[in-house]
Amino acid sequence: MEFLIYLISRLPLNFLRSVGRCIGAMIYRFDRRYREEINRNLTRAGIYSADMAHAVAREQGAQAVEAPWVWGRSREEVLARCRIDESSMLLLQEALGSGRPIVFLTPHLGCYEVGPMMVAQHWLKGTDRQIAILYRVPRKSYLRHIVGQGRASENIVPASADLKGVRQILRIMKSGGIAGILPDQVPSHGEGVWVPLFGEKAYTMTFPLKLAKQFKAQIIMARMQRDEAGWCMHAENWTYQLSGDEHRDAAAMNTLIERTILQCPQQYLWSYKRYKCPRGVKREQ
Repeated sequence: MEFLIYLISRLPLNFLRSVGRCIGAMIYRFDRRYREEINRNLTRAGIYSADMAHAVAREQGAQAVEAPWVWGRSREEVLARCRIDESSMLLLQEALGSGRPIVFLTPHLGCYEVGPMMVAQHWLKGTDRQIAILYRVPRKSYLRHIVGQGRASENIVPASADLKGVRQILRIMKSGGIAGILPDQVPSHGEGVWVPLFGEKAYTMTFPLKLAKQFKAQIIMARMQRDEAGWCMHAENWTYQLSGDEHRDAAAMNTLIERTILQCPQQYLWSYKRYKCPRGVKREQ
């Protein structure tokens, strides 16, 4: 599998994306469940149309092939394809210059794999500060090493979604570091609350909110949007004042996630079963 990822990563990025988009369109056409999940989620968000659904399927195909390209290339090659818009650059310079811990939220939009690399390269390189990336360990054993190593570097620490990973994140936050989290990931039993997302209740993680409150951290929402040159980071400061009420704060975070997704809906992972009920959790209506 590592050799296959290496072979995929040798292909030109935009050619690979074109192939991925064709595959994504074919899967959408022939896989009924996949098609229905995308259509259902777009309908929830109030933006369904046949054109939008097909655009989403194509971009999900591109997204699927980007990760092997990113993992198989050198950091220098990946970062050469990345840029940050001017306002986001100023925001991140100010946030990281303050020395405060940061909770860095990146939904399943565009190529979220490159965000931590960009932060580490521009602001953490040559310092002892780190960014911990919370991730769910793949079930497939052959992917565990690839995914972990593909995300790790001197300033980037992959933190598995378990007690060990949480301890890593706490240690890094205590030293003024950054926690990188996918806030639209469905959490496990006992780690979330039911709050609205696009008008329907979704089991939503509270961990990033607890982290931010405990460490008085700044919360930044970012998306790594795909473009012809590679990827562009767009970031905003979340000025919401955390109340400590888990339901209220999680609902506010979901409103922020909605706004971020709708800025580039074609590149969001609409096939993700965001509204599923984790084992052991009682669904709330």
